[in-house]
Amino acid sequence: MDWWKTILDFVYPKLCVGCGSEGESLCNKCFDTLTIAEQVCPVCGGSSDYGWTHSICRNKGSLDGLICLYSYEDETVKAAIDDLKFGFNKEIVPLMMRNFSFESGVRFDAIVPVPLYFYRENWRGFNQAQLIAEKIGEGMSVGVEKWLVRRKNTKQQANLRSREDRGENMTDAFEVRGEVKGSKVLLTDDVYTSGFSMGEAAKTLKTAGASFVWGLVLAH
Repeated sequence: MDWWKTILDFVYPKLCVGCGSEGESLCNKCFDTLTIAEQVCPVCGGSSDYGWTHSICRNKGSLDGLICLYSYEDETVKAAIDDLKFGFNKEIVPLMMRNFSFESGVRFDAIVPVPLYFYRENWRGFNQAQLIAEKIGEGMSVGVEKWLVRRKNTKQQANLRSREDRGENMTDAFEVRGEVKGSKVLLTDDVYTSGFSMGEAAKTLKTAGASFVWGLVLAH
């Protein structure tokens, strides 16, 4: 209810994650200073125009491209995403994506969030990738589909030190629920670091018959 939200905002005023000013979790001034990410190939991590996967890096199960909005090295970006994931602040997503538009030249059939394991989603109360997908879907008029489920209670990737451990952690982590054959999919998540999570999700979708999978994240 709006009145309950008003009371909570009065008792616990929102503070900007960047400057600490009262009013919004990410004020306009701090939003304008966020560092825009350099677009990279999602396979090798090298610079790539518009985020397309390099032709030499592309394989049958890889992402076809990746759009990253902001640099995770920006302290305000990191603070905002931490507030989303660990402060359970869902309002961060629309604040970070204000004035956002996306054009890839591809007509997507569905937007699919990278899923959390059901226990973790129940604990958090939401899946941040789902919130991002819904925000994008509003502007693109494309439906959000839960075609992926996480069948393994994987460890948090950030807590694993080696690439080998991160890769093994995500192997066979997902399965497809639904008919994806021939579909062009926009896959969403919050952060792209080692790429194993989104890469495994893309591989799972393509193995099930998706013809094209592009990723979109808030930061890398």
